[in-house]
Amino acid sequence: MNTKFIQVCVSSSPQDEKFQSFTTGLLLTVVSSLSDPSPLEFWVNELLRWDPKDFCGISEISVPKAYLWRPDFTIMESIEMKERNVESTQVNLLSAGYTVSGDSYKLTSTCKMDLYKFPFDTQRCELTVMSFLYKINQLRLFLSSNSSDVTTGSLTVFQGQGEWDLISVHVSKDNLTYGQDVWDRLAYTITIARRPQLYIINFLVPVLVFLVLDLVSFFMNESRGEKLSFKVTILLAISVLLLILHDILPSTHQKTPVIGMFCTGVFLFVGCSIIETITVSFLMRMASKCDANALTWRTLQRRDGREDSKPAYGTGVVPSMERKEDDSSLLRLILAELQALRTHTSSDHPKHHGKTCLHLKTVAKWINTVYFILYLCAASVFLALIGKEWSH
Repeated sequence: MNTKFIQVCVSSSPQDEKFQSFTTGLLLTVVSSLSDPSPLEFWVNELLRWDPKDFCGISEISVPKAYLWRPDFTIMESIEMKERNVESTQVNLLSAGYTVSGDSYKLTSTCKMDLYKFPFDTQRCELTVMSFLYKINQLRLFLSSNSSDVTTGSLTVFQGQGEWDLISVHVSKDNLTYGQDVWDRLAYTITIARRPQLYIINFLVPVLVFLVLDLVSFFMNESRGEKLSFKVTILLAISVLLLILHDILPSTHQKTPVIGMFCTGVFLFVGCSIIETITVSFLMRMASKCDANALTWRTLQRRDGREDSKPAYGTGVVPSMERKEDDSSLLRLILAELQALRTHTSSDHPKHHGKTCLHLKTVAKWINTVYFILYLCAASVFLALIGKEWSH
């Protein structure tokens, strides 16, 4: 039976959220014993054990790896694992029969990430070390350090200039059983927390500023259409940020991240605001047309009044009595109809238009005021709920 001690130190931890991968640096210290203290079986390799007294007190030597047997092991979550820089070609032999090998690896492994609270998230990635070739009766794995020591050692060598902070490394030992076969394995749970400052400055703050600008735009003048153009520009800017967010987060995540709900909510707020602006602008435009029509009718009324004050004929000559009686009756009838029509249009129509214009303006102002109050209250509640989800 062979015994193997493994110590893992984490040196860096970049992650790829889109592909759910985790890249880290590992320092593996392997200690293999070629003697088994079990009373059921005992085997000693005389070529790897010696008495230091017989060799001038030498208790440790270094030999090439190719000359010695090395335990087979793998990391189950590994996607790619390669040694860093120049591969170490030597191992240390101890006089008691132990073989010590220290290797540094760059490991890319799978990691199921929970991005619900992105960018205020904490991730836990598993690294499982085991051997597929040797079963538990051939190779035993033991931990040379506890979780506290591994965490302390990892924090010492951790390269913390990136996006993540190392929180802890928890180690445990268990067995994998498949049918009648049993394998020994070691599990390392690496807990890291994201540094959110970059996403706050470059993503969350701009979206929040866009929401505030949309609220402030309610005080802009609507006569020239500048308000509508301003709101559409804000909507396009938020759309660009949503595209950037789509490139960062995986599309297969089960729960929608809070940041996605935040951006989508702001997008809907601005979209509804644009619809409200279009409605109010339409009502104000109809009121303006109504005012123009009323002004036209008043102008015509004043002009007709001036024409009525003039004589029927410019010369003041009384029409000849020789006109036929039927022509005189027809002209009087036409004159009566025209006077009735002019009286109706000059008195009733301007009043009707004036009331309609006032009604349209009142409705537009009422819609704008009520929607602004509802918008402000809904946005405040929405931001409070989003903040609660992130801090929960």
